[in-house]
Amino acid sequence: HILMDGNDAKTKLEVLKKEIKNDYSKFTAYAAKYSKCPSGKSGGKLGTFRPGNMVPPFDKAIFDKESRVGETIGPIQTNFGWHLIWIA
Repeated sequence: HILMDGNDAKTKLEVLKKEIKNDYSKFTAYAAKYSKCPSGKSGGKLGTFRPGNMVPPFDKAIFDKESRVGETIGPIQTNFGWHLIWIA
């Protein structure tokens, strides 16, 4: 995932999402460059988790029936900031 905070975080992530489309190599490069989360150093990888392990808005986005593997989801707001999420 790519985490950003600040007043313009959602707008920045919307721009990044348009640039990424569904290109995983772009997603990982942007995670390394822009994400505020330590996971950015590993391309935004959070590992494997189950429903209920993440904060509710993040969890809901990941496990939504409309969400598909290999696509960029978001921006999603949580108490940590704004996220773009790649489902692998």
